[in-house]
Amino acid sequence: MVKNYRKLVSFMKDTIKWSDIVDGREAAYNALYDRYADLLYGYGMKIVADEAVVMDAMQTLFMNIFEKRKSLSAPNSMAAYLCRSLKNLLINEMQSASSKYTCKINDADAADYDFDLQPDIENALIAGEEENEKLRIFKEELSKLSRQQREMLYLRYYKGLAIEEIAEILSVSKRTVYNTTNNALTRLRENKVLARYFGKAAIMFLLSIGKFYNI
Repeated sequence: MVKNYRKLVSFMKDTIKWSDIVDGREAAYNALYDRYADLLYGYGMKIVADEAVVMDAMQTLFMNIFEKRKSLSAPNSMAAYLCRSLKNLLINEMQSASSKYTCKINDADAADYDFDLQPDIENALIAGEEENEKLRIFKEELSKLSRQQREMLYLRYYKGLAIEEIAEILSVSKRTVYNTTNNALTRLRENKVLARYFGKAAIMFLLSIGKFYNI
């Protein structure tokens, strides 16, 4: 599923020419927004649980691209470039705003924010008391992962981004992404309760179901 999604995204990326963005062509900007709006909105809402803040940041992001287009270099990955840029805007906003947001910012580390990777029990495609109890346990175990592990799992298995793209977004090495993701999956697979309920092979499937989550 993830592999096919990445192939589709790769094909779609090829239809947007960076030269058209630089030239300020409206059709190219509309295509860029349409293609990545869902990705950016979902990612932003995991960082800041405030729709208005995320939408404002997205608008600012695309305005910045338009205004600075002549000086911008063509990105290796548009998805990675947009996600990283949006994340920076949101972090800057959280640093300058009050503590009304649900994210927790450490003054010593602007990247120390919460990342919500929680299954939505009410909207999950699973019904029944027993099944919801299993989902609750899965949710509990996800919350025990580090923020970085949750973020990487989200980008890799839910959004289908490549390791290279995730490394760019989080400003880490590809090896770090690979090791951190594998460590998170290993922890979930080796959990005896989860293994009994879902089976080791089912963990990755659960992580890849888009409708299983709020965003």
